[in-house]
Amino acid sequence: MSQDHHAYLKWPRLIAFNLNGALAITATGLSARSLVNLNHDRGTLAAQIPGAVIHATDVVAASAIMTTATGVASLYTAALSTAVTLKWHREETKKSIMVKEICMLIMALFILGAAIAATVIIVPRSAGVSAPGLPSSIIAQLIAASGKSLAYRDSIVFPALIVVWLCFGTTLLSFVLAALASRHIAKYGPENTLIGHKVSDNYANGHGDMHEKNKGTAEHI
Repeated sequence: MSQDHHAYLKWPRLIAFNLNGALAITATGLSARSLVNLNHDRGTLAAQIPGAVIHATDVVAASAIMTTATGVASLYTAALSTAVTLKWHREETKKSIMVKEICMLIMALFILGAAIAATVIIVPRSAGVSAPGLPSSIIAQLIAASGKSLAYRDSIVFPALIVVWLCFGTTLLSFVLAALASRHIAKYGPENTLIGHKVSDNYANGHGDMHEKNKGTAEHI
């Protein structure tokens, strides 16, 4: 049976990588939709109250940071999924694997930082409003009377924030699974079976020789 470098934790890794990408795409879509809604609300308010402006620069920045962080993670995990699916067998040194794991850890920290910053902005804050000759409180009351809310947590950007937190969790899961697979290959050598199949007797009895043969190499994450 031919060796399969991607057998160990293959399906858990594929599921985690693809779930991470799906969540990142969802977060990006929700963030983009929130910006569309914000521009629509600005146009509606300006039509109702000439000169009125909705100030929401902070939430726009938060959406941009979330989109960037999850987008980078999505691209990287998509590359990992492709590598596993197409069974690219290029062996790499432990140093190169460590570099990739550091990259994934940095991405997880990037998402965490974006999620924390967005939480600080979205959960407690609201958009500001202003118009020539009218107090902000009066404009806010008019907006509330129309059934709309200036609170960020009442807009679609709040679900985007929740998805970003979930994406952070799947990024960590992807990192752990990739690290476990790499260390398994580094210790025991390349797998030669797919998940659900028994390891061949020759492979089971030859762990020691295979470990020596593959020392210093590991699976391409």
